[in-house]
Order: sequence, then C-alpha cells, then structure tokens
Amino acid sequence: MTKPLFVVLLLLHMLPAYSSDTGNLFKAPGGIIGHGGVIAHGHSEQFSGYDHTWSREVDFIRYLIGRGDYRESLFLLERVVPENNHQYDSLNYLTGWVHYQQKTLDLSATYLLKVSKESPVYRKSRFFAAYNLAHDGDAGRAREVLELTDAGSDNLYHALLGLQLGGIALLERDYAQYSSNAADFSGNHHVTAAEEQRMEHHYDQLRDRRAASPFIAGMLSAAVPGLGKVYAGKSAEGVAGFLYVAALGLTAFDFYRGSGPDSVLFVLSASAAGAFYVGNIVGSVAAARRTNQEFNHEMDQRILFDMHIPLRNAF
Repeated sequence: MTKPLFVVLLLLHMLPAYSSDTGNLFKAPGGIIGHGGVIAHGHSEQFSGYDHTWSREVDFIRYLIGRGDYRESLFLLERVVPENNHQYDSLNYLTGWVHYQQKTLDLSATYLLKVSKESPVYRKSRFFAAYNLAHDGDAGRAREVLELTDAGSDNLYHALLGLQLGGIALLERDYAQYSSNAADFSGNHHVTAAEEQRMEHHYDQLRDRRAASPFIAGMLSAAVPGLGKVYAGKSAEGVAGFLYVAALGLTAFDFYRGSGPDSVLFVLSASAAGAFYVGNIVGSVAAARRTNQEFNHEMDQRILFDMHIPLRNAF
C-alpha cells in the first residue's frame, strides 16, 4: 500500500461511522479474510471486548491483513492498547498471524502461544504455533506444544493432532513414535485422509532407504577414481572425476616414458594427477554426505507440506 493511501485509510478509520438504519457504530464485515480469516467450524470469529473503538480498530487491521498490507497492520497492532483478556488474545492472534504471513515463523509462534485457552482461536493458534516451530527446526518444542494442547471432544481436532504429531515424529526420525501416532490414523476425515496416506508413504521411504556411506564412497574412489561419486548418486561428477584423473595420469606416464622420472614436465603432471586423485576421494566422501543431506531436506519439506495443508483447510 502506498503511504498516501494508507494515511487516507487511517484517517477514515478514525472517523465514527454509523449505519443508516440503526444509528449504531457500523462494524466492518468480520467474515473470512482469504486464508487469513478466523474460522471455527465454518463461522467467522467475532473478537470479544465490547468497546466500539477497539472493535473498529480491529476491523480496520483485519481489512489491511486481507489486503496483504502486513507492514501497515503491524504498525497499527503495535499501537493498539488492549483493556481486557479477550482483547489481548485478539491482539496476540492477529500479530502472530501477520508474522506467519510474512514467514517470520519464530515471532509468529511467540505471539500465537500467548493466546489463552478461553479464546475461540485457541486451537488454531496452538496448531499453527507448533507448525511454525517444526518448520524452524524445533521439532521437540513443537511436540511439547501439541501434547499440552487441549483438543477437546471434536474428532477433527484429534485427527489433526495425530497427523501433526506423526509428522513431527518423522521430522525427528523417531519411527517408533511415528508408529504409535499413526495407529490413530483413521482416514475418516477428508481434511486429513490424503495426508495420512502420504505420511505413511514418507515413513516407508525413510525407513527403507539405506543412507550413502561416506567411508564406502571414499574407498570406492580410492580403487577407481569417480566410482565413489557414482555410488553416492552423483554419476556425472563421478565420470568427470574419472576422466580428469585418467587424463592427467596418462599425461604423466607419457612424460615419464619420453623424458624420464627427472623431467620437470613429468613431476608437474604426476603431482597434478596425484592431487586430483586425492581430491576425488575427498570429494566422494563429501558427495555421500551431500546426498544424504539432500534426501533428508527433501523429505522434511514433503512432511512439512503435508502437515501444513490440513491446517489451512481445517481453519
């Protein structure tokens, strides 16, 4: 949003507005705000706290969030003064949601975790706070947040809780814990059914995969230059490494035959061939580690994706 437009909207926001038929302060629509809205079983959440000024301020902030004007939203949120617990919950939720939209997930989790149990957005705040922590690599704390979350009697919340805990177990590579969580997968909720199946697939991939051994990769390249990289899944690098070492070795051998072992050209080419040979071994060790890291990163992203989608659909 441009600065002049923001100033105009802010001035308009500060003016009292009355509905033509009731004379009461008009409350801007509090319905769904894109994916940033507050939904509980299909109903938009109406923030509590009966002060009309507060209500108007919150509605304007929600309007800005709906437009994607997150910087302006935070500017106003930092200046709102809540007067009761309901208003504090609304302020913390909205601030956490703006940070979530801005991908500052650590700050988002901090604010969302301040939402009290009495708030209508308590469960949404807890689920998204845990997801944010898991996404930032703090799976252990994410699990603690969910385990302390009261899911109530709603079967959907229990299905979400099981899926999130199962995903966190996979992120931690705790297969025993995952099996315990997956035992509760029912496939009965359309919000979680597809992701439960994909979690099982992720589990099978992680459990059945044999990680590349850096030691074996190094030994293979010591025997045949480049073979360790092929073993690590880097075939192109392995072939290139073999050709470099072979070319330098043949060049050194040619100089040896033509000029003898004391030839400067032989010494230089032999030294280069030796350096490439050792470097190929070291590179093969690194390639095996890199392959494992890439696989784990890709799997983590898939797991996080399948944790995220049900939350967006449920709330």
